[in-house]
Amino acid sequence: TIDVSNLNRQFLFRKADVGRPKSTVAAEFIMKRVSGVTVEAHFCPIQDKPADWYRQFQVIVMGLDSIEARRWLNAMACSLVTFEVDMETGQRKPDLTSVIPLVDGGTEGFSGHVRVMYPCVSGCFECTLNLFPPQQAVPLCTIAETPRNAAHCILYAHLIEAPKQFGDEKQDKDDPAYQQWVFQRAEERAAQFNIPGVTLMHTQGVIKNIIPAIASTNAIVAAACANEVFKVLTNCAAYVNNNLMYIGGQGVYAPTFRYERSPECIVCGAGVQVEIASSATLTQLL
Repeated sequence: TIDVSNLNRQFLFRKADVGRPKSTVAAEFIMKRVSGVTVEAHFCPIQDKPADWYRQFQVIVMGLDSIEARRWLNAMACSLVTFEVDMETGQRKPDLTSVIPLVDGGTEGFSGHVRVMYPCVSGCFECTLNLFPPQQAVPLCTIAETPRNAAHCILYAHLIEAPKQFGDEKQDKDDPAYQQWVFQRAEERAAQFNIPGVTLMHTQGVIKNIIPAIASTNAIVAAACANEVFKVLTNCAAYVNNNLMYIGGQGVYAPTFRYERSPECIVCGAGVQVEIASSATLTQLL
């Protein structure tokens, strides 16, 4: 759903839309702006849709906000590809009529990227997973015993105090009431250790893992994604092969380069061959 923090990073939502599904509001905005266009909104996790639902599309745009969601959708697109066997070489080749192109876009601050992927033909998202920096985790002992900044206090309220207060009941991180509760507990925690900087906006950013976003960067990357979709569908020009980086922190720099497909990719390739004794246990294999 739409949160107040979403309003400064894009042009589709207004203050009156806070609390409404993003897909519904976006669909309404587009149909109002562009006459003759029909947009069907879906308000559910992408995992809820079956394979046949994804198979109906000519191209899929991955406007997602996490690596996990991108990996899932990439795997789904690869699973839809059927293969033919070359009678001369015996090699499996993807049936291009079953390949649904993926266009992926993402931003962070003044930087962004656009990728065009053909599942099981070009390098897929999983092929390049090692290029992403590892997620920085804060030791739980630091959060519980020796907090050093405002984020530690917020995480203490969110990860340690909330389970005590609410038990097994899962809290909605988009719920303003829950955000306010975490903010108040984090303020109390910060006061105990004389740590400044706990605000409601910072609290929302920490518990929802919000990455700083800039409306102009989002607009540039979204336009580049739309441009690639248009080229893929119409064949009017060559599409990006297969990655475009946008670096706008100091001027405008937008290089393109090609991600190669990994033959050992567990999603679109043959996988990794492992030799192990038949008597080995699962623990030994892992």
